[in-house]
Amino acid sequence: MLLAGHVRGIAQQSRAAGSAAKPEAEFAAVLGTVVQAHGERYPALTAAFASAASLGGQDQALDFGLQRILDGLGVLITQRAG
Repeated sequence: MLLAGHVRGIAQQSRAAGSAAKPEAEFAAVLGTVVQAHGERYPALTAAFASAASLGGQDQALDFGLQRILDGLGVLITQRAG
């Protein structure tokens, strides 16, 4: 359910943004204003934005989310097996 929900969420964002728009870019623009105004309060978020900018700000939410979900499931499986 977690994987399906992630994929569904990305698909819904893409559909809502239209074929020409990139939903991650729109979200980053809005969140970027918060980071600029309050970056000192959110150092991890500021670092994440800097990292994304160094990668060219590419839209990669689907792959990134899938990797984090699978990493987390891997940890859970290891914990339960041990």
